[in-house]
Amino acid sequence: MEKKKQLLTRKDFVSSSEVRWCPGCGDYSVLNAVQNVLPQLGIPKEKFVFVSGIGCSSRFPYYMDTYGFHSIHGRAPTIATGVKVANPELSVWVITGDGDGLSIGGNHLVHALRRNLDMNIILLNNKIYGLTKGQYSPTSDKGQITKTSPYGVIDEPLNPLRVALASEATFVARAVDTDPKHVTEVLLEGAKHPGTAFVEILQSCVIFNKDAWKDVSDRSCREDRLLYLEQGKPLIFGEQRNKGIILKGTTPEVVAIGEQGITEKDLVVHDRYSEDPVYAAMLTEMDLPDFPVPVGIFHAAKKPVYEEELEEQIKQVTALKGRRNLQALLRGSEYWTVSNGGKDIKRSSGIRVQFADESKVMDEQVRELLKSTDPLTASLKTKVGKIFYDYDYKRSKMLKPRDSIATAIANFKAAKIECILVGDAKRLYGILSERDIIQNVVLTSIDRDRLPVSSIMRPIYEIMDESNSIGDVINILSISGHRHVPIRLKDNGFGLVTIRQILRFIHDTVEQVEKNGDVTRNG
Repeated sequence: MEKKKQLLTRKDFVSSSEVRWCPGCGDYSVLNAVQNVLPQLGIPKEKFVFVSGIGCSSRFPYYMDTYGFHSIHGRAPTIATGVKVANPELSVWVITGDGDGLSIGGNHLVHALRRNLDMNIILLNNKIYGLTKGQYSPTSDKGQITKTSPYGVIDEPLNPLRVALASEATFVARAVDTDPKHVTEVLLEGAKHPGTAFVEILQSCVIFNKDAWKDVSDRSCREDRLLYLEQGKPLIFGEQRNKGIILKGTTPEVVAIGEQGITEKDLVVHDRYSEDPVYAAMLTEMDLPDFPVPVGIFHAAKKPVYEEELEEQIKQVTALKGRRNLQALLRGSEYWTVSNGGKDIKRSSGIRVQFADESKVMDEQVRELLKSTDPLTASLKTKVGKIFYDYDYKRSKMLKPRDSIATAIANFKAAKIECILVGDAKRLYGILSERDIIQNVVLTSIDRDRLPVSSIMRPIYEIMDESNSIGDVINILSISGHRHVPIRLKDNGFGLVTIRQILRFIHDTVEQVEKNGDVTRNG
C-alpha cells in the first residue's frame, strides 16, 4: 500500500530559536504569515532557503526551521541569486528592510529584480534604521526628525514599488502588517508567481518610528484609507464601500458612488496583468491625504525566468563548442613552477603546446577514431546506456544527502560496489566512493552514525545522458581522472557507469571481433 505523503503545517517551519524582536513589532506578524504560507506550496521542507542582510528583519532566517543565510549588509539579493542559479529547484526567499534593501543594497536589489529569477523578496518598510537606533533611511518622510536628521530630513524619499517597477520586476505588491490575513494572501500569490515576486510590507518601528503608518494601520481608519486591489474588480474603498477611483485621462480622481450619477461601472477596474506600465505607476503614486493607499498586487507579468534561460544557454554553448576543461583554463597561457622551498622559480611558456585544452584534444582524437572501420574502434559509438543496462546496472545505488555515513558503509558492503550516487529522483548532488570513505572516515574519528553522506561526498563534475557514446564517457573519465561517471536515464532517474564496466565491454567486443575473424578465416 502506497504511503500517504505527510502534510506540512506551520509548526514544521518554527525554529527552536527564541524570537527576539521588540514587543509589538510588525515582524512577528510577517513571520507568522510566512510560516502559514510555506505549508500551502506543496514544496518539501528541505527545499526552502531564507537569505537576509543586516537589520531587525534580517533575524528572519534564525526563526525559520529551514536552510538560511544571515548575510552581509545589502547583499542578500546577490547571495540569493547565487543560491537560485546553483540550485534552481530551491524556493528562495529574501528578507530585507528599507535601509538594507534600498540604501547599501539598492544596486543589488535592482539587478535581482531585472533578472527575474524565480524567488521572493520581502521588504519590510518602517521608514527608519531600527537596529542601529533610529537614523533616517531612504524611505523616511521629508522633514522627519531622527538622530541623524535633527532638523528634519531634506532627502526625497524612495518609493519601493516605483523602484521595483522601474527595475522591470514581474510581480509587485504591498501589504500592511496589521492585516495578517491580507499579508498571507499576497505572499501566497507571490510565492506561486513564476519569477521574482517583490512585496513591500508597511510596518512601524515601535521604538524609533511608531507612527510611521498609523494613518493606515489602525483598524479604526483602515477601511477608509486603504484601497484593496482585487483582480477584475473596480477600485472601491471606504468603510461603507461608497468611494471609488475614476480616471480623467491618465489622472486618478476620488469620487463618491451614487453622487453626480457615478456608478460602479464608471470606476477603474483593476488589472494586475496590464502590460501598460502607466497604470501600475499611477497606483504607486496614490497616497494620503488626497487618495487612499493601495495595497495588494499592483503588477504581475509573465516573462522568461532567468535560471531557465541560463541553463538553456549553457546547453546551447556546450553543444556548439564542446565541453571545456577547467584545468586548462586555470593554467592559462603561461605558468610558474616553484620548487626547493621557494628558492627555484621557473617560468614556463608554450603551455598551449604542452597543456592544450585536453577536452578539445580528446574530442578530436575520439572523432578521428570513430572514422575508423575497425570493429573495436567503431564500438566506441555505442550508447553508454547499453553498458549501464548490460553490465550490472542493478548494482547502482542511491542515497539521500541526509543519510548517515554508516548507512553508506552498509550499502558498500551489501552490494559490493565501489561508488554510490547521492541525490533523489529529481536531482543528483554528488557521488561517494570507497576512497572517500577511507580518506574521510577510516583515517579520522568522525561520527559515522550522525554525520550525513553530504559532508564527505564529492560534488558532481559531469552528468552524461544515456544517449551519449562510450567515446564521450572515455573522454570525460580521462580528463577528470575519475573512475565513475553518472548518467541521466530516459526515465529521469540516474545511474552510474564505471571504468570496470567499460573495460568489460571492450574485452567482450575484442572477443567477439576475434571470434568473427576466426570464422572468416575458417570459412
